[in-house]
Amino acid sequence: LTFFTILVCALPAVSAEESSTDATGYTISTLDSAVGADVSKNSEISNNIPKTELSAEVLEKQKTGSTVIQFGNGSGNKLLIWAGIHGNEEEANLATMQYLEYIKDQKFNGTLYVVPFAIPEDTSVNRRTYGPTKYTYTAWVPYKKVRYWKKYKKWYKKWYRYHGKRYYKWKKRTYYKRAYKWLYKPVKKIGYKYEDPNRIANRAGTPGWNVIEFARKNGIQYILDVHSGYDLDTPKYANGVIFATNPPFVAAESNWANYVKSVTNCQVEYGDGEPGMVRIWGHQYGINTITLEVERDTGSTLHYASVELNMIKAACQYFGFPG
Repeated sequence: LTFFTILVCALPAVSAEESSTDATGYTISTLDSAVGADVSKNSEISNNIPKTELSAEVLEKQKTGSTVIQFGNGSGNKLLIWAGIHGNEEEANLATMQYLEYIKDQKFNGTLYVVPFAIPEDTSVNRRTYGPTKYTYTAWVPYKKVRYWKKYKKWYKKWYRYHGKRYYKWKKRTYYKRAYKWLYKPVKKIGYKYEDPNRIANRAGTPGWNVIEFARKNGIQYILDVHSGYDLDTPKYANGVIFATNPPFVAAESNWANYVKSVTNCQVEYGDGEPGMVRIWGHQYGINTITLEVERDTGSTLHYASVELNMIKAACQYFGFPG
């Protein structure tokens, strides 16, 4: 696994001068070179992504690793949009690409970082899990064959006389015979498995770990974690849902989430999360994250991408970015 790398391209994708004299310029860089793939092999992406020069360049860059598009010079408010850590959540990728198209010719203050494909190799094959990751386990293996006396019991008739008559009853007797058996010893072995990438962000070198490191090194304190999920095709979640950490612990996330709710009428739900989530792992560095979700498994992909786009716009507007 190639660890966290930032490889700035020799030429920016589009500069402020190239796109528009009034637009905020941007550059495209490699975030994680270990997860590159051709995401256009996923028909949900290739059929629905905006057909523009920017989209074509972003898709091409995914072949060599996940990319980050940076708007601004690193000053002012900083926000990172991180989309599709699960490779089967195309609504998140498409909504984020649509937001890129929405802002590419606009002028705004602050610095916005956008990662439209968190793990291209998973998105390219519509796979939710990440890997294979290496792990160690203990196996008991035979190493020596030895002889021993094997004990066994056998029934027999015990005879006796009573008042001149002969009787018997069944009893057990213990016998021994020579036998062989294997002795076993514990051995450490290496295995490989696929895992949920949003449960291992606390493990060095994983995509979630790398994005938190990127945020930490660039002084980013807010991440917009864009997903899609299942069982959200109900009237309650028609406008999407935001997951944030319990308000008593992370008020910044609660305030941000409630603002998005006020604009989009989406739902907000709170929980403690799990240690390996990007949202939870970032807390130790003072990074606040909210997670956007829309329906994934039923209905139109583009419809739910548009629902998610509305939430992205509101979440960015909270920090003064185009909404």
